Amino acid sequence: MAYTDYTFYSESYYGDELTEDNAEKWLEKASDKLDALTFGRLTFAFPTVEAHAVKVKKAVCAIAEALYLVDVQRKATSAQLAADGTYRGAVASVSSGKESVSYSVNGSSASVYAAAAASESALNTLISDIAVSYISGIPDANSINLLYAGRR
Repeated sequence: MAYTDYTFYSESYYGDELTEDNAEKWLEKASDKLDALTFGRLTFAFPTVEAHAVKVKKAVCAIAEALYLVDVQRKATSAQLAADGTYRGAVASVSSGKESVSYSVNGSSASVYAAAAASESALNTLISDIAVSYISGIPDANSINLLYAGRR
């Protein structure tokens, strides 16, 4: 179950990357990622203080957007089947005189989303950085910091 919905995403977080049609998918995936980072605390001790709950919802929205943009990047840089039956990477450059097309070999780009699309480690770092920026210091309903990894 996602910790927020499209209404919060569009009206409180003011997000504009997701659509009403695809938001549920990405918000659910983001909630799962946040559950992993918070050691499942949100499933049984979701913050009861409204300001803390809003921070969690905003974290879900930001992670959902990142996951969506990484997916877009993966699709844009994935190998495509050419008419001659070979696979080619994404077009890196096109020239007009004497027509020249260069293809990207590894889908490299300067974007953090491109790096996350190419590496699971980079994706995990991106998601963790986003989560920390929203829920660092935020306690759950039992007053345990959501990012606390130790035992109480």
